[in-house]
Amino acid sequence: MDSIISDSNSIFKFLKQLDLDLFLSKPQFNHLNQFLNVMIQENYQGKISAVKHCHRTTFGRFLNDSPWDDGAISNQIQAYLLSCLYNRSHQTGKPIYVLVDDTTCVKTKPSSQATYPIQGCDWHYSHLHHQSVYGHQFVTVMLQCDDVILPYQIIPYEKDKQSKIELVKEILTTLPKPPHKGYILADSWYSCEALFQIANQLGFYYLGGIKTNRIILPKGYRPKGIQLKQFANTLSLKDLDLVTVGSERYYTYLYQGRIRGGHVVQIILSWPHTAPLEEKALRCFVSHDLKMSAKQLLKHYTKRWPIEIFFRKVKQNFGMGQYQIRALKGIKRLMLMIQFVYLYLKRMTPNNSCLGESLRQCQRKQKQELVKIIYRKAQNGVALKTIFEELKIA
Repeated sequence: MDSIISDSNSIFKFLKQLDLDLFLSKPQFNHLNQFLNVMIQENYQGKISAVKHCHRTTFGRFLNDSPWDDGAISNQIQAYLLSCLYNRSHQTGKPIYVLVDDTTCVKTKPSSQATYPIQGCDWHYSHLHHQSVYGHQFVTVMLQCDDVILPYQIIPYEKDKQSKIELVKEILTTLPKPPHKGYILADSWYSCEALFQIANQLGFYYLGGIKTNRIILPKGYRPKGIQLKQFANTLSLKDLDLVTVGSERYYTYLYQGRIRGGHVVQIILSWPHTAPLEEKALRCFVSHDLKMSAKQLLKHYTKRWPIEIFFRKVKQNFGMGQYQIRALKGIKRLMLMIQFVYLYLKRMTPNNSCLGESLRQCQRKQKQELVKIIYRKAQNGVALKTIFEELKIA
């Protein structure tokens, strides 16, 4: 099947529309086309060996050694995504959301005698496992406007080079000012002065989780301040407001003032309506938009959820985490492949389908394309034996 898919197939057209043939030689372009066709097949699990009828070293070399400029191609993808999302914001007046998070892909720790260990692996804290695990951690930024949600960058975090905050700052500085409002959404691991400042410089509001041990400076507690969780213990039920976000209800308290570091921010202390003022149920969120109500802040923060779904889906469907590539360069390029295939699926099924449904639609089209090719060859008098040989099932 891989060798006889015609140049009229939609992945080929999609790559042409992105002008990727300007950055790749013809063999490299064909490798990319073939690899993406494999990634949307039902049996793909992230391993290069899934590319049938082609020695795995061919695609290994394509990812690890082939002299194509992955930086230029990444810039091309980013420019395309910015065009899509910012145009949507212009048309609809909806804000741009920048979703920031990371995910960990666990790998087996090699022995000290290993000759070729996987590059870029280290110990990282995993939210899923609630402990440090050995493997790769990928810092990811997604963009969202209205119903369009696309991965902007997926980058392996290298501890020996820079911090995650520095890496996120680098990514964010590539974003233009939003046409209308813009929000950078992140969890409490990213809420810090550096990202508050860069968001403000870029014309975005930062909106994220904040740890309950963060020091705030309300009246009566200056100059030392007080931790959010300690401040929460001074509140009573009559100090709280009950708000509804979607189908859920929350008790909230709105703090507006300075935090340690000098920034004036708005912080929402939030509890589920079934557990008001319980310390373990306390969740806190911070924003620079001082005009935002508690309900609006919580509603905006729910827009961060798609990045969690993205991680789960690409691990399930595209083998993110099951790859067996040893070179960090190849791993970075594989993340580009995941961006390509995700963008392709979303573009080919623009009716707000979930990723799983989009993938099933493309798999059906892929099978239909194969049947069409076989049918045309049979009509043209090609011998059955020849068709079997082309399909490599002789």
